[in-house]
Amino acid sequence: MFRIRKPEGLRLSRREAVKLVLYTVAIAAASVLAREAAHIVAAVALGVPLSELQPGFLGINPSVTLPEWLTGTPRTIVRYAGGLAAGAGLLLFYLLHCVRRYRRQPSPFCWSLGLVTVVLAAIQFATGYLEGRYYGAYIMGAMSTFSLTDILIYGWAVSAVFFHSAVCPLRRIRATTTPVTNTQPDPIA
Repeated sequence: MFRIRKPEGLRLSRREAVKLVLYTVAIAAASVLAREAAHIVAAVALGVPLSELQPGFLGINPSVTLPEWLTGTPRTIVRYAGGLAAGAGLLLFYLLHCVRRYRRQPSPFCWSLGLVTVVLAAIQFATGYLEGRYYGAYIMGAMSTFSLTDILIYGWAVSAVFFHSAVCPLRRIRATTTPVTNTQPDPIA
């Protein structure tokens, strides 16, 4: 039978795995809040009174409903603002915190935190692009379980894995976790 075996040095402890799950939930929730806040800030900056914005849910997805009178380029700017702002914030956090931490002390846990962050950044960028450029397709994709827009989002997420593997290579972890062997001959007693 074919099995994929993980190298011993690349495993997470239970405590690290729990921290990783909690981090993933927290950063995903924060990115959704940042996304919706960016929509609201962009709309207010373009002259929409705060009382005319209606936060709510589109299925299970949080959303901000814009007033009907906001049309054209300003409406498109507000649509782009959410995902691009949240994605830029996550990418900045990834580059300034996760990559620096990994380079100082490469470990499977640091590598995993960086991976989660950059994948969520890619998802935010992809949904921001879709929401701004192809709003109708984005809305249809948000209301279905699997759509063509999901394929684009998953493609961005997979490309983020390759990007992260290039920026933070696993071989640095293996180099730091490989036991050093004594290469000197044993003294003769």
